[in-house]
Amino acid sequence: MNGVLWNWIGVIASFFTGFFLSPYIIHNLGDQRYGVWALAFAFIDYFILFDLGFKSAVVNLVARLRVDNQEEQINAIFSAATLYFTGMAVLLVAITWSIAPYLHYFLKISPAYQSDFVFLIRAVGVGWASIIASNVFGACLEAFQNFKSQNRILIVCLILRSGGCALVIRAGYGLKAMGVAVTVSWLANYVLSYTAARSAFPAMRLSLRRVRLSTLKEIASYGIHVFAAGLGSIVLNQGPPILVGHYQSEAFVGYYTLPSRLLQYVVELVTRIGYVTMPNAAELGAAGKKKEIMALGTYLNRYCLALFVPLSLFLIVYGRELIIDWVGVSFAEHASALLAVLAVSTTLTVAGQFNSGMILFGLAKHETYSKSLIVEGVLGLAVMLFVIPRYGILGAAYVAAGFAVLNRAIVTPYLLCRLMDFSLARYLADIYVKPLLAGIPVLVYAMYIKSHWIPGTNWFQLIACIALIAIPYYILCGFVAVEPDHRAVLREWIAAHLGRLRIPG
Repeated sequence: MNGVLWNWIGVIASFFTGFFLSPYIIHNLGDQRYGVWALAFAFIDYFILFDLGFKSAVVNLVARLRVDNQEEQINAIFSAATLYFTGMAVLLVAITWSIAPYLHYFLKISPAYQSDFVFLIRAVGVGWASIIASNVFGACLEAFQNFKSQNRILIVCLILRSGGCALVIRAGYGLKAMGVAVTVSWLANYVLSYTAARSAFPAMRLSLRRVRLSTLKEIASYGIHVFAAGLGSIVLNQGPPILVGHYQSEAFVGYYTLPSRLLQYVVELVTRIGYVTMPNAAELGAAGKKKEIMALGTYLNRYCLALFVPLSLFLIVYGRELIIDWVGVSFAEHASALLAVLAVSTTLTVAGQFNSGMILFGLAKHETYSKSLIVEGVLGLAVMLFVIPRYGILGAAYVAAGFAVLNRAIVTPYLLCRLMDFSLARYLADIYVKPLLAGIPVLVYAMYIKSHWIPGTNWFQLIACIALIAIPYYILCGFVAVEPDHRAVLREWIAAHLGRLRIPG
């Protein structure tokens, strides 16, 4: 529970900085320069693939070794991973510096912004290289379950990044200065992660003499399938913006990415639970407890879905009004329809099934799941090559949503159910039916209050609408979707923590 809570604190900090900084950036940069900013990050995000799944492999291997306090073996893994990540960081800087001047030949970057784009790619590339190099220290914090320090670092770097961008914009500088601010925050992440890792594992000793080829092979054998999943995720998330940047102006890249980023901020409240699910699934799998594994997947997915549904309903009903008040009319005209489509897809796939994928990772049975993400991404992009020139960014959103539902709401649970000899129909029904049925009357009610009572024309009304949608849904869901014994546990936990807040008389 504490691990999830600290993960949520980091997510909430990320949400608020992103939510409040985005309109400030857009209003000061304008639609085109914001599109250049979004496009640079869409390209640079592919650099995460150079991780090759090594970080997840290090977490998995070290978590096993620390049970028996095998410090020398742990140091051997950290030393091998450090050598790899440092080498990759140097390679990334060289690649970024070399290719940056030529990217505008593929992407539709206006001549006035090409210089800024080249500088951004180079600056952010250096920052991303430092992130790759710090992966070994982040893996140490995860393996030793030091989520508190990890999320403190996240919050500090968010403040540096967001505050730095706001300050340089306030001072009248543009994209280049913002790129420097982001890079500085990522370099700070490296220093803070190293310090925290040494504190979490004081016996850490990194040296070349501890590096063994066999250790690198052991890390790679687990990481290769994580890499495949990462490749699929990157293609899914950053492939469409790059295609949009190829076929349409840079402004449309911003229009397409804004709804995705908004949903990403919100849905991380759900996905962060998955990082706690994975080690729990590993323990249950080692004990051969198939029934308990399916119960874990059923209840976690159902409750994550129930947690997300009212937010999705709000975005479907009031999405246009939210975007108008948030970033302006031009974005609302182009992005509000995308938000509704992607909200439905995110609800069914990420909120409803993310934990199924994490269970497969925990059981080390994620090979087929990882390949399915690549297939989803490649097929989606292939169809978008036809769709975007004809139907624009809304067509791209429908393609992305359709493939996501097919793969992650149907294929992924099928893979888990086949592995566990469990009925797919029963698994899907146990997850989706109760939360979605509870959402039907709340959706009708939300549409009614919008048309007859609260149109959502200002922030006060929008905040009120979130509460008016969430409160009745959670009350209804508490009786319909939450198991009685789970309600009792929740009441006990709330009572215990409220008791700690009481001031002695």
